[in-house]
This record gives sequence, C-alpha cells and structure tokens, in this order.
Amino acid sequence: MGYDLRKSLKSLDWFVLAGPLDSASRALTRSDERLRRTPALEDGVRRRSHLFDTCASIALNGDLVHLEDLVLHDAGTDRRAPTHELTRAARLLSLRRRIDRQPPETILSRTGVLTLIGQQADQTSHGDAMESDPEQGRGGGLSAMHGLEDTEAEEALLAEIDAVLERSRHLADGTIPPRRITSPQATTAHLARVSETPDRDGRLDTWLASLNEAEAQDLPPVLTAALLLDAWHLLQPLDNWPELGRLLPAVFLKAHVTPSHLPILSAGLRKSPFRWRRKDPVQTRISGLLLGFEKAAQETLDQLDRLSIAQEQLARHCQSCRSHSRLPEFAQMFLSHPLVTIPMARQTLGVTAAAVDRMIRQLGPALPRELTGRDRYRAWGIL
Repeated sequence: MGYDLRKSLKSLDWFVLAGPLDSASRALTRSDERLRRTPALEDGVRRRSHLFDTCASIALNGDLVHLEDLVLHDAGTDRRAPTHELTRAARLLSLRRRIDRQPPETILSRTGVLTLIGQQADQTSHGDAMESDPEQGRGGGLSAMHGLEDTEAEEALLAEIDAVLERSRHLADGTIPPRRITSPQATTAHLARVSETPDRDGRLDTWLASLNEAEAQDLPPVLTAALLLDAWHLLQPLDNWPELGRLLPAVFLKAHVTPSHLPILSAGLRKSPFRWRRKDPVQTRISGLLLGFEKAAQETLDQLDRLSIAQEQLARHCQSCRSHSRLPEFAQMFLSHPLVTIPMARQTLGVTAAAVDRMIRQLGPALPRELTGRDRYRAWGIL
C-alpha cells in the first residue's frame, strides 16, 4: 500500500483549503516570531511544551497520563510506582527532547528516523541475511553455546549485559552503537520482529518518498506537514511508534516555518474537534489537520500570555530579596515547569522544606494558584 501524493493533491479543493491553510500558516509564524522576541520565556515555554505535548500525544493514542504524574516522574519525585503508560510517556518525552536538540535535516531521513527509535538503517538487510541462512544463524550459534564451559558462558552473559548498558548510554546521548547479535536468543527475537512486519521498511521508504516529492513540487510547508501526517496515518511505517508520526511533521515545520521552537502538534490536534479517520475524504482530513496546527500555535501563544503575566508578578516580589536569596530561582521554576511541589523545589534548589515554605510565603499574592487543594502533596503551577 502506497500514498499517491499527486492523486491527493488533485482531489483537494484549493478554494476551500486556502482559508485553513492561510490561518494555520499565519498562526504558526506569529507564535514563532513572538517566542523569538521574548528570549526570557523561550526556554520555559519549550520545557513546558514538551510535557504538554507528550501528555496530549498519549491521550490521542487512547491512554491517559496525568500531567502531574509525568512532571513528578521526570523530576524523580514519584509518589507511586510508575505505570506502563507513564513509562511510555517518559520515553516519548525523552525522544521529543532529543528531537528538539538535533538539527532537523539530520532527522528527516531513513537513517535519522531509525536512529531515533534505536535501530540501524542496515538492520533489516542483516536480518534478511540471517533468515536466508538459518543453519548458520541458529544452529551454529547453538552449537557454539553448548560447547562453552561454565566460566566462558558466564563471561559471555556479562559481555551481553555490558553491551546492553553501552547501547542504553548511546541511545540516551542520541547516538547508536553498531548492532551485534551475540546470542541465539537475540537472533530469534530479531527474526521474530522482522517476520512480524516484513514491509515496514518499504512503508517507511514510501513515506520518505512522499516527503521528497512534496519538497520537489515546492508546496507550502504547512500543507506539506499536513500531507506528511496524513501519509503517516495511512501507511503506519512503524507499528510501535504512532507518536512519531506527529513529531516528524513538527520537525519539518521547525525546519521551514518555526525555527525557534518545535510545534506542539499533538496538543493542538487534541484541542481540535477534528479526529482523523481513514474513510474521510482527503479534503476533510487535510482541512482538519490544518485546524489542529492552528490550535497548536494558539496554545503556544496562550502559554506566552500566561507566563508573561506571571513573570511580571514574580519579578516584582523578587526585587526586594537579598542578593544571596534563592527566591528568584524558586520563582523561575514556575516559569519552566507546569507545576512545582515542595520535594521538587528541595531537590532542584538544594534547600530544606522549611526554606521552601518560607519562600512560598514571601511570594504572597504572586504565588501561582494551588492545583491540588490538599494538605499533603501540594502543588502550584501556571496553567
């Protein structure tokens, strides 16, 4: 199954599409320009946007992760054991931060996409070679493992553990070490993954071909991003990464429209009344996605409005503090986090709980509103 870009473009009614396309383009450009002109809030908006967009992306996939739980988990101050959904959200949050740090041109390629999810571009060809000669890949490995002594088997197991730790370190840094299959169990698991999705790489190549074709036709960047997201929904190149389909168009927009920030497309699509359905006409799908892009830009502008007002109030109450006071740093936490708790402030500022209570009283009316309304596990935030 492919994605016929020419057929999709011919089926669009440009007189109807011109309005949503112009509104989305103007909103994205306006939000990026305003963010560029407020450097004091740029880092805070970026940090908060990662958290908001992650929760929205998980919600679009049918799961629910509370913003409070994700913030506390990210800060290392969990109140309970993390759930499976929270773990997935933390993985997606880390992925979005890595994407925001890297240049867009290094991501929008086959190697860049596979590197993001921890795979090599030549992984499938290696799996095909193993599958074509199963006796060499399985029987030879099994006989070698049976021939090892106990001490050698233990050394091989420790070497595999070291390889996993090294791979995790490279993945956290955004670089992937060469893939090595050192055990028959790893070989079997890899062949199982390849056999489950035999045409996955073909679908990914088809999606990348749609990207190259749209760039060759010199389409408007916002329209190209909507077509890329529509193509991802239809092709589903990576079965276990539906969230990546909303991040890659955001990367394309960052490269061509919003160089100052990575748009929060998931948050905008969640606020939009439109929900993508395969059976809808292309005109309906593209118009709905453009509406979600406009909502995403409006959400960024709303964040800037809220943070600008809060920054003025917090700065006014921090003017009279002493030079060695930690109050300005405590106030800055509210601008860079959706919510702040006392354990988070203690860990970030390196002060006692009594000192945090004293700074809360010093802020007085400038203190952001309390979000929990409880005596324990209190949290304050600008939402």
